[in-house]
Amino acid sequence: MGRLRYGMITSLDGYARDASGSFEWATPDDDLHAFVNDHERGVRTYVYGRGLWETMRYWQDPPAGDLTAPEHREFAALWQEIDKIIVSSTLSPPTEPRAELWPTLDLDRLATLVRESPTDVSIGGPTLAAAALEAGLVDEITAYVMPHIAGGGLPWLPSGLTTGLSLREQRAFRGGAVALIYDVSKG
Repeated sequence: MGRLRYGMITSLDGYARDASGSFEWATPDDDLHAFVNDHERGVRTYVYGRGLWETMRYWQDPPAGDLTAPEHREFAALWQEIDKIIVSSTLSPPTEPRAELWPTLDLDRLATLVRESPTDVSIGGPTLAAAALEAGLVDEITAYVMPHIAGGGLPWLPSGLTTGLSLREQRAFRGGAVALIYDVSKG
């Protein structure tokens, strides 16, 4: 049985994108990228909202000149081997391999997917993840906190969400980012 994980790069003040929609400040350095790669090895399925899918599909066929760091090449290889479910009522079915479209997020279907998965499932995108968080389906929350204050924008956690957490791992990186991995208290 898998677990449902939600992780997001966030500003110190809790935003995945700033008020202008930018997330250029969220680019991980090689040290953080290597940590993310290690953390993602236990995932075999990504569930993305439309916005995150449009950002992450870059990794399907990135220009070779962009993959100068070994961490980038490794992440591209990992990402290409993971199944992707894109939840969107506005996108056409994806042409990328290992990708399928769900027109809406069916929480029962998601719970079944996680329960029947031999590995962890990752849900991504603050809007999509909010529904899974509010339904109590998320088992792990990871904040990759960047040394940046966005001052507003798209929050990475839904307003009003309350749940107990247990810190499982923390790590600081040379560039000033911090990873905080929490298990969600159930019950």
